[in-house]
Amino acid sequence: MRVVLLEDVKGSGKKGTVLEVKDGYARNFLLRKGLARVVTAAVERELAEAQQRAQAKEEREHSRQQAIHDGLHGQEVEIAARVGEQGRLFGAITHADVAEAIAKLGFSVDKRRVEMEPIKHVGEHPARLRLYPGVDAEITIRVVAQ
Repeated sequence: MRVVLLEDVKGSGKKGTVLEVKDGYARNFLLRKGLARVVTAAVERELAEAQQRAQAKEEREHSRQQAIHDGLHGQEVEIAARVGEQGRLFGAITHADVAEAIAKLGFSVDKRRVEMEPIKHVGEHPARLRLYPGVDAEITIRVVAQ
């Protein structure tokens, strides 16, 4: 019997997978517990439409992140911080500080997407923004005395 999984089933497959399983397994376990549906022509159409919607959403997100990359790659972001002796900061510049400075430029970037070394001195520091798989932007963070 051909079924489509509605949830991940250990040992069988992931959600959305179409499987050919034995009739008893399908009737007594998968269908009874609501883990699968029998594949019909209508279900196949639904699956194809859902796959097209997911692909379109993926393409929209990729193009949105690519636009952010084009706007930020190579940019310099300035952050003012309190400074002590010899240009050493009180505290450190965090990922959230960098995301906030980028937001002031008009781009929304999650702080978890910022990769950088801890910044504890005044000066220029490189950072990488992992926006999307295969879409990384390199920026420079310039820390100045407040």
